[in-house]
Amino acid sequence: MIARITSLLRADAVVIANVLGESLASLQGRRMQAALSAFGIATGITAVVLLVSIVAGVHRFPLETLGNIGGNLIQINTTPMRTTHDPRGFDLTLRTADLDALLADSEYYDGGVAENGANLPVRTLRRSTRSSSVRGLTRGGFDVLGLRTAQGRLFLGAEYENGSRVAVVGADVAQELFVQESPVGQTMVIGDWPFQIVGVLDWVGDLPAFPDRGIYVPFKAAAEAFRPNDHASSIRLRLRAPDLADAAVAETQRILDLQRRRRGETSGEFQVTSTIDRLGELTLVLTTIKLVVGLVGGIGLFVGAVGIANVLLVSVRERRVEIGVRRAVGATRRAIFAGFLVEALAMTLSGGVVGILAAWALAQIAVFIPRIPAGARPHISFETGATAVVLLTIVGLLAGVGPARRAAAVFPAEALRAE
Repeated sequence: MIARITSLLRADAVVIANVLGESLASLQGRRMQAALSAFGIATGITAVVLLVSIVAGVHRFPLETLGNIGGNLIQINTTPMRTTHDPRGFDLTLRTADLDALLADSEYYDGGVAENGANLPVRTLRRSTRSSSVRGLTRGGFDVLGLRTAQGRLFLGAEYENGSRVAVVGADVAQELFVQESPVGQTMVIGDWPFQIVGVLDWVGDLPAFPDRGIYVPFKAAAEAFRPNDHASSIRLRLRAPDLADAAVAETQRILDLQRRRRGETSGEFQVTSTIDRLGELTLVLTTIKLVVGLVGGIGLFVGAVGIANVLLVSVRERRVEIGVRRAVGATRRAIFAGFLVEALAMTLSGGVVGILAAWALAQIAVFIPRIPAGARPHISFETGATAVVLLTIVGLLAGVGPARRAAAVFPAEALRAE
């Protein structure tokens, strides 16, 4: 029994070797046609993989950056839209008391921060900037925003309470103002007020709006130095769990409406948004773009498949006598069918491999473009490559089935008589 199985396996191996050898010889005899067909596939797959990698980089960058600074947040701002026809209505404000009320009355949050600030010129003894984002934070703000120091320390409790003129600077600000020097312990002048730097934040991301370009001071210090009041420009609250976002937004709106009625504020609206919802919207948009890119690429691959099928159909017509002779000397229909499928797969997969390598090479060029943030550079993942290979295999099979069936249907006697 074992000997019989071994014999059958050897016979199948011989058939497979013959099919592969004959397919390779056939492609070598039609090198120009095969190369042009493979080039069409390579061009299509290069475009698809490169575009998908660009979208993947654009998608990954905001997700990672927002995740680093606290993506599980509810943010509150005010809008100046008038909600009453009473011209004597007081404008809506955000205050630290609103933050205290939300943390005390809502079970959805485990932390929060009120922010204020302004864009102001900053200078040191040697360098200056025309405008930098200065943000005042209440106690616990660094923890809520997920910010950590690379040098020095964060603010002490007494510094928050007293409104001490101390500052923590972002990594880019530290590099711009102090270059190779350590900023910790040095003095910077924000507007007209001196602040002592006590810490430098760890690097987070590339966009100017994020912490790397920010300067942080205690909330009370910002209120006293840069603003005419102690109002907050925004409040951020950290959710206990991401699936609580919808209920938390509704309850937050209810508590804030109660606060505004107590103060008699009627002009304006609270804008309560969830970063989770925003990230979901962004994901939906970029996923749609990926699907559109895939559809366009699929059309290109379909055109390439038509080209390969046409080449193989011409090959069947030209090799009709050869196929008849092979059938006459014992070749089975299955062997003829498999041979043409192998040719189709060889052209599609060889073109696909070249296309993927070309896309990878083009993606690497983005490394040398300084204006593209590192996190947003094109990214070709293993899943993208594997999906491309599977798609190419399907295209090759679809392109080869028709010609292969026609070749397998050739009758030896008819082929030889036609010759």
